[in-house]
Amino acid sequence: MAHRILRDKTAQAVVTTTLVTWRHALGRDAFCLARLVRPFAGTTAAVVLSEVAENPDALGIAADFPSAATAAWAVLGGPAAEVDLTRLAWFAHHGPFSSYDPAGPETLTEVTLSFDGARFEGDLIGHRLLEPEPADKLLWSWRLEPVDEALARLGRV
Repeated sequence: MAHRILRDKTAQAVVTTTLVTWRHALGRDAFCLARLVRPFAGTTAAVVLSEVAENPDALGIAADFPSAATAAWAVLGGPAAEVDLTRLAWFAHHGPFSSYDPAGPETLTEVTLSFDGARFEGDLIGHRLLEPEPADKLLWSWRLEPVDEALARLGRV
């Protein structure tokens, strides 16, 4: 499947953005916005998977994060990404863009994953919701384009 990929350079990082689809553990196709953030200095590279409202609630990223991560890495990763998998941070990103109902402020959940050479593995025990201040600091440092704008640039409205 061909993926439209955006590459943007901010003052802090190179951000690669795409839509990722995968076969959810519940047996249906799911999708999310995926972004690889490669900072120029100071912090670890990160993949941010943003839950979008159009994805059915039952197929959320939190319930099947390892499969979503495997699909994201297949598109964003590899040798060209120049990222050390052992130092890569993973985050689930939720906010008003994640639901058609009022959902509150943006949140980041750090997710601990292992990689077996073919796919990522993990479970809910490895999820840690960041407090608002550290989450806001990370989001600000990455200078990520708002989810709705990234989706529009990718042709998804």
